[in-house]
Amino acid sequence: MNLAQKLLLAAVSAAALACSMPASAQWAWRDAAGKMVYSDQPPPKSVPAKNIVRQPAAPAVARQAPTPEAPAEAAADSKAPPARPGTPTVAEREIESRRRQQQLAEADKKAADEEAQRAHGAENCERLRAYQRALEGGHRIARVNAAGEKEILGDAQRTAEVERTRAQIEQQCR
Repeated sequence: MNLAQKLLLAAVSAAALACSMPASAQWAWRDAAGKMVYSDQPPPKSVPAKNIVRQPAAPAVARQAPTPEAPAEAAADSKAPPARPGTPTVAEREIESRRRQQQLAEADKKAADEEAQRAHGAENCERLRAYQRALEGGHRIARVNAAGEKEILGDAQRTAEVERTRAQIEQQCR
């Protein structure tokens, strides 16, 4: 790579970095109507803290100075902003939001599966009841045996089939 290419690469990298810095200082919150609002200004005081989805990180000068009681602890955690007890960070709120969305999606999928299973069961019950009506109606019923031959149900076979169908209806159609 020659010098001109290196300089061009460095200039493009610097421009990309400079353009991305203002974008990191963005606020996002849900307004009273539940719509997402994005701004470079903080939300109004009327927006509760729980509705603030994203906020810019605190500037380095605004961070708390280490106290004499815990200099080693502060030095180890100097890159992270101080956490207020009981107040979740933006990342924690985002994780919680994603977890809730996943739970809602799973609940919706489970409800849809249960509804499909219920519909399938109702369809099966209706089919069994129709078969029972046909058996009890005295109509000739024919079926194909294992050899592929057509056979008509006799009285004993019809009675056994009626009992089997009733048992299935009792078991499956509650």
